[in-house]
Amino acid sequence: MGGRLPAPGWLGRMRTPWAALPAVLRREAEARLGAVVREFEERQGGFSGGVPGVVTLSTGEQAFIKAVRGDAPDHRTEARVVAALPRAVPAPRLRFACERAGWLLLCFDVAPGALPHEPWRPGELSAALAALTVCARELTPSPVGGLPTVAGRLAGRCEIWRELERDGAQDAVTVDGVGAWEREHLPRLASVEATWSGLVTGDTLLHFDLRYDNLPIAPDGTAQVIDWGRACTGPAWADLVCLLLLSDLGGLDPEEIFSRHPLGTAAEPERVDAFLVALAGYWTRTAALPGPAHAPHLRARRERSRRATIGWLRRRWGAR
Repeated sequence: MGGRLPAPGWLGRMRTPWAALPAVLRREAEARLGAVVREFEERQGGFSGGVPGVVTLSTGEQAFIKAVRGDAPDHRTEARVVAALPRAVPAPRLRFACERAGWLLLCFDVAPGALPHEPWRPGELSAALAALTVCARELTPSPVGGLPTVAGRLAGRCEIWRELERDGAQDAVTVDGVGAWEREHLPRLASVEATWSGLVTGDTLLHFDLRYDNLPIAPDGTAQVIDWGRACTGPAWADLVCLLLLSDLGGLDPEEIFSRHPLGTAAEPERVDAFLVALAGYWTRTAALPGPAHAPHLRARRERSRRATIGWLRRRWGAR
């Protein structure tokens, strides 16, 4: 699967310290917390700016703060979703959300423990898979209405194979620029792409961004699930696919892990293939673009996910 990728924690220069937040926002947060913020420790990870970190109050209590300026659809989604999560879902609780001076601030309980390693270590991956099993059970059907579907989340961002077959190019991607396997299977990729959105459906609330750094491991060895801003609805097994493709498995075979998991066992192969085709298109398209200025290493992570997805498809299609 390749070498260790840089952790998504290079955003310090793009982020805002607690003291630089508008005073009216800090006062509102402290009023709701019932104490003065004495310390602030920035938390690395993720690809967004703003203020992410742990505040220590004058009482000694701690809370996790996430604040962002301007329009913040993912943060609004996260606040709505986390507020509705059943207690059995292993996720830090939302304490409150507030808006002042053009900023949106979310306050959560602190997730205990530390981030897992990348590549995944066996015990940490097992904890993540167990957490995913609980989420699928507790979040089917979705307790939150009005969320986009998987197809809605990816709309306009994964259509590529039909354009390559028809025109030979799609934005920065050309037929000559993709791999030999993709060129050989382009008609099949294009055919599946035409129908994938009708196959990858379901009523489970999905996290849809299950990277390793969104799955901290608590001292008792269990995993917590954080950062629900990309939540959507779809088949429960879709989050299992994302978990296996968004972080480095360290040479483990995603097909073996998927087929042994109850969610994978219950998934219809045609529907899984369709989702993999869509994800392969998404990552082929985005890996060809420069990483954003605030997260230049994002391109490398997209390329890793592209290779992992194509590799998984090659195994699945080669076995039939």
